[in-house]
Amino acid sequence: MTDTNPRVSVILPAYFSDDSIAQCLEAIHAQTFQDFEIIVVNSSPETRTGEIMTKRFPRVIFQQSPARLLPHAARNAGVALAKGDLLVFTDPDCLPRPEWLASLVHASGAGWPVVQGSVEPKQGSWIERGVHLCKRFALLKGLAPYTPWIVSTLNVCYSRKAWQAAGPLDGDLFCGDALLGWRAAALGFPARFEPTAVIESIHDATFGGLIRERYSRGQEFAAARANYESWNRLRSASFALASPLLLAVVLTRAARSAVAAGCKRDFVLTFPVQIAGQLAWILGESRHYVARATVS
Repeated sequence: MTDTNPRVSVILPAYFSDDSIAQCLEAIHAQTFQDFEIIVVNSSPETRTGEIMTKRFPRVIFQQSPARLLPHAARNAGVALAKGDLLVFTDPDCLPRPEWLASLVHASGAGWPVVQGSVEPKQGSWIERGVHLCKRFALLKGLAPYTPWIVSTLNVCYSRKAWQAAGPLDGDLFCGDALLGWRAAALGFPARFEPTAVIESIHDATFGGLIRERYSRGQEFAAARANYESWNRLRSASFALASPLLLAVVLTRAARSAVAAGCKRDFVLTFPVQIAGQLAWILGESRHYVARATVS
């Protein structure tokens, strides 16, 4: 870990993350690539996270926000403190594997201004594996490199140049990372999926929590996408009418990814979870498109 002029700034948004952040920081400190700084922006009204930084990780740059920040707003605040030429984002409930940063830096050095890493589930229960395949099927480590349509700040590296051109993140939206990725690509900064840059993610959602989250996030994503692409009423109506077909399309894509990544068995065993999660997202999207198509 470098104190001055680091190559990489690793930025973590924290909100009541005191149960997991120490383990995350230990994993980051154990990286084979060591030219980095760590920035934690905490917006939960508690002192435990700050105490963990002071007692166990005094070299971490820590900022306590007086107000609640959504994750992307906290990431923006972290970037404002960052010195690195590469900006790496992950979450405090994720455990990077030892070669994580080295893989991101290598891919960036090969000419990719935005590098999307892969995500594996930390736990192995039925519901957790189902949630993971529902939400992260495009980021499985067994997949080959490709150009992703959606970029996730769960595990991504932006060059400073790409960030300055396309950033910041939309701090009030959970889908702000998707919008940032689209803006970056449109400005000539394409993303590359690098499967060797692996983090393990903890899924603590219940079945009901998954449904509620997917429905609300689907609505938000639909609004953001339609605004970004300037959808008219006809396009919104067409998408809403086609929504019954989307479940089959998404599940087919997920199946292909699972098979390619060697997760066919998990895909079959957790199929009910994936159907429910994807359907909830599609219903959320469709609700927004119907409203957009029928507005006077």
